[in-house]
Amino acid sequence: MDSASVLAGLPPVFTTRDYQRAAGVRASSASRALGALAESALVDNIRRGTWRNLAVEWSSAAHWLVDPGPVSYLWTPEWEAELEAVYGDAPRRISGLTALGMAGTALICLPEVTVRSGSALDTGAFGFASRSETAASLLFGAAQLTEHTWVSTPARAVLECAQYPHLYHRWEEYIGRMITNRFDVCSPGETGEVAGVLGWRAGLRRLSSLAEGLTQSPVGHSLGFDADPAWAELCRRAGRGDRWIHLAPLRRTNSNTRVAEQDTARKVNWGTTKHGLAENMST
Repeated sequence: MDSASVLAGLPPVFTTRDYQRAAGVRASSASRALGALAESALVDNIRRGTWRNLAVEWSSAAHWLVDPGPVSYLWTPEWEAELEAVYGDAPRRISGLTALGMAGTALICLPEVTVRSGSALDTGAFGFASRSETAASLLFGAAQLTEHTWVSTPARAVLECAQYPHLYHRWEEYIGRMITNRFDVCSPGETGEVAGVLGWRAGLRRLSSLAEGLTQSPVGHSLGFDADPAWAELCRRAGRGDRWIHLAPLRRTNSNTRVAEQDTARKVNWGTTKHGLAENMST
């Protein structure tokens, strides 16, 4: 079987081993053949052992989706094909800011997927981030998108950003805008329910501190910030034994982060003033 015929039967993203099996050749022969196909611009090497098949068309969204209908531009059939190539039939969840963007919140972020612990790989070559968590919580608070891919509900996505602020650049601005403009992709109560199941109290402390701080700021008043008071009520004070946490460190490194203000009731350090954050959100 010639190389072109082999490619025609392979998916849009495939591995060297996939080619080897389809062609019925040794690994060394498969590597040489793929090198020649790359020179002819019929395949593109994404990373070692993984190739993009330029000889076939990408599958349509309808081919992948469990429920047909419009889907945010943050998910594409091309990305799904890459996820299949990387993880096969292992379940994964589009999470964090990516999931929040799919719910309609205006933001810019690197696409992200969360998988079971031990399954996360270096997916930088594909252009998306890969995180991991326990199988027990992986699909909680998630809606199924394709046979193997889920997406965090807006309530869980908001909480993910607040629980792990070091992973999400400018999350406080994105979610601050969502809360203070009452862009209701989820309710405070829904977020509180997710936190109760996952035990993510730190995220609630940050969210409630953020909501209260922005609406109390004179800058926030001048900009017409109007947050649902229930966001501030999610967690009024830190519990016994709770440690001080940062809202969102300005320098996301191992160096000490400066503290501009403190929410003493909730034990939340702010790396910037409430007025400064409100001003950043207005631009």
